[in-house]
Amino acid sequence: MLKVTGLQNVILYSVQTQDRIQTLHQTLHHISKICSMNLGSATWDRDMVENLRLLLDRQLSELEECVRKQGSEHKMRRNTAIHNYFRKLEKFRNQEKFSDCAWEIIRTETRARLQQMLFIMLQISRRN
Repeated sequence: MLKVTGLQNVILYSVQTQDRIQTLHQTLHHISKICSMNLGSATWDRDMVENLRLLLDRQLSELEECVRKQGSEHKMRRNTAIHNYFRKLEKFRNQEKFSDCAWEIIRTETRARLQQMLFIMLQISRRN
């Protein structure tokens, strides 16, 4: 079983709206990257994955626009916890030799991150 800790704390307890937007952006970027990969033996419906990737790309563009509107003083900073989390997922997938099981774990983890992102978006919209 893959055990990755730390990301939930980073996502759920981000203090500022700008930080939350950057967290959303970085997480969407990594999920979009997964959807853009050669899925090999994954049993995922390719059309659904492509539709998800297109939606993610559109959301990424909108988030980038939000960051630009905040001004140049708010630079996109790389969140190390998010980067490490997705690097661990990638390493796990590679260790498992791109097996069906590895892809299913990645799908489960991706779904959980998307649900967390929905929670963050609700928090942002309530504050604004």
